[in-house]
Amino acid sequence: MTETANKEIPDKPSIVVCGDSFNIPPDKDLTVGPGLVFRNNAITCTKPGVIKSNDKSVWIDRNNKRYVPVLEERVIGIIIGGVLDEYRVDIGGAHVAMMSSIAFEGATQRNKPELKPGNVVFARVIAANKDVEPELACVNKKGKANGLQVLEGGHVVQCSLGLCRKLRQHKSPLTQPLFNHFKSFELCVGLNGRVWVRSDTTKHTVAISIYLKRCEYLCVADAVMTLKQTVRALG
Repeated sequence: MTETANKEIPDKPSIVVCGDSFNIPPDKDLTVGPGLVFRNNAITCTKPGVIKSNDKSVWIDRNNKRYVPVLEERVIGIIIGGVLDEYRVDIGGAHVAMMSSIAFEGATQRNKPELKPGNVVFARVIAANKDVEPELACVNKKGKANGLQVLEGGHVVQCSLGLCRKLRQHKSPLTQPLFNHFKSFELCVGLNGRVWVRSDTTKHTVAISIYLKRCEYLCVADAVMTLKQTVRALG
């Protein structure tokens, strides 16, 4: 354990196993993501997978079957009901999340969104503890929406957690083919294994949804080929 505790976080994605430990660089303020725990001034792997990092966070990339809420992650939730001044939100985890009815930019008790079961929200995880229900909000730490909102229309695609992380990468190679084929579309990617899609036509929304599902098990080139075939088939 003493030897592994002296490791530095790898610059490139690397395979790790439970118990591997890494020092956090003193000049970086990193958020510890899923699959890792901070203790004894180091981060320790609690799950096997591939360790990845950027300037803001470090995490274990693996295809979990169920989403485990992590503080500050962006997720796509589906309203399933309300209790007093709170909404119950399905985020695909073991527990239903809660969200205040005024957890929106500029919302007050008199002026707030009226959400119904089935409504979709893009929200931030503001509380994540294994002993209590996770909490969500559609504002950042400064109280601004900054893209967090109720998602109107569109279609929600269920994807693996690993694919969602790839889609959220800056200039992801998976999203570039979509810009080449469609003039107008919107993608909202939640780290809980859901992608919201909306475009100018229903046919394009269907084509994009099929493309995302194919990216699960095909390389980008083959997925693009199926995208072209789907667009032609849908006319």
